[in-house]
Amino acid sequence: MGRWALDVAFVWKAVLTLGLVLLYYCFSIGITFYNKWLTKSFHFPLFMTLLHLAVIFLFSALSRVLVQCSSHRARVVLSWTDYLRRVAPTALATALDVGLSNWSFLYITVSLYTMTKSSAVLFILIFSLIFKLEELRAALVLVVLLIAGGLFMFTYKSTQFNV
Repeated sequence: MGRWALDVAFVWKAVLTLGLVLLYYCFSIGITFYNKWLTKSFHFPLFMTLLHLAVIFLFSALSRVLVQCSSHRARVVLSWTDYLRRVAPTALATALDVGLSNWSFLYITVSLYTMTKSSAVLFILIFSLIFKLEELRAALVLVVLLIAGGLFMFTYKSTQFNV
């Protein structure tokens, strides 16, 4: 009886995980095509990104206030040093990622955008080595080189523009 309950719990978690991943993919694909459609008529992608990030900031502030009110605990306040050292680099990288991605829709197709966007894995691996979150290993270098080679072959023909 215990074994059956464990299997049902495992299957339920697997189905839930699969459902959440599929939901994420649907939203991700949807927002990609929405951004491409929006930049066709609204030629200010960096302003669009500014509004996007401002809305995220407002929703984050609202959710933080709601959690604080419902949990009755004091919120964690970071010092300016922590903000500058830990939060600002991530925030700047995210803003550049979203802003430049939206800007790219003015010049490239959605398929090239999607192929190129998958190079984020390379940057994550490189920065994890720089910040010593990962150790330099031969297997990791091989994975990075294989991903880079695959991305190069995948996008090479798509970037041969006829100017």
